[in-house]
Amino acid sequence: MTGPRPAPPRTTWRHPVVIVLLLVVVPPVGIWLAWRGGWRGRGKTAVMGLSALWCVALVVSDPPEEKAAGDAEMAVAELGDDKGADLLEVPDYTGQNLATAIATAAAHGYPAVSHDATDADARQVVDGNWTVCFQNPGPGTTISPGGEIDFAVVRRESPCPPADGLAVVYPRMPSVTEMSFGEALGLLADHALTGVEARSAYRDVALPSHPGAWTVCFQRPGAGEEVTEPQEVAVRLSVTEPGVECPAFDRARLRPEPDPEPVPMPETEPEPAPAPVPVPVPVPEAAVEPAAASGGSGDPARSGRSGGLAHYPNCDAVRAAGQAPLYRGEPGYRSGLDRDGDGVACET
Repeated sequence: MTGPRPAPPRTTWRHPVVIVLLLVVVPPVGIWLAWRGGWRGRGKTAVMGLSALWCVALVVSDPPEEKAAGDAEMAVAELGDDKGADLLEVPDYTGQNLATAIATAAAHGYPAVSHDATDADARQVVDGNWTVCFQNPGPGTTISPGGEIDFAVVRRESPCPPADGLAVVYPRMPSVTEMSFGEALGLLADHALTGVEARSAYRDVALPSHPGAWTVCFQRPGAGEEVTEPQEVAVRLSVTEPGVECPAFDRARLRPEPDPEPVPMPETEPEPAPAPVPVPVPVPEAAVEPAAASGGSGDPARSGRSGGLAHYPNCDAVRAAGQAPLYRGEPGYRSGLDRDGDGVACET
């Protein structure tokens, strides 16, 4: 006689605890296991109904992750709304002196920094020597109190570059010739050229105190010249009154001067003729006087030398006359014939 048949061993996936967990975590798998697990009819129906409700609840309700993300976004939006109530609109500081802009921004609660707006990247040692061209954040934007403002600046009186970090493009002198002086002043003021001087294009025509209607004939600097410092440039415009043509060159005369009257030349007296040069007259040789008939010394030759004057040009003439030698004191003696000065001339 055999006893009752033992129940087959139950596998792990058939355990009720495992099936319940699967019904909660993965309802389709849990339902299939419950149907195949040999549960009784009433319990099987209850379990399958609960699992179906659980599946519907999972499909209808938001996933936990999406709900958490939605809650986070709502929190951020609410925080942004709270901060938006404290945001302030940034004023426009462009065109101001850097020192003034920094002080004004500090009064508004914004700390400020600065940098060179050109490609030179120069340092701002003295804030008062710089002008604000650009700012970040820009005018009209909103930032929270305490937000930093960065000023892009250029040296005072220098034009701003086309954009932050680019080279400065200096203006060029506009052409104002053939305009009225008043129109020229307006155009030059648009280019920051305010030092304008007017003068008459004709030097013999006076300039009125208000030459606004006069026509510009010449300008300096010329049209197209680069102007690096507009505030320092002295512009000179030569003008003429309406209806009068411009001269061929600046500062000409409208009415030419008359030719000067000829000045008579003074009469000049002729120069006197030069005095004639006197011609030297040769001195004739003195004739030798004959010897005295009586008296004198016992030497007949010597006796012939006394009693008269004689002149001999040289010793040869003395010798030819037979009178050599001559002694000092005798007629015809002279120092020119006495070479050694011993008182005897033309010694033989």
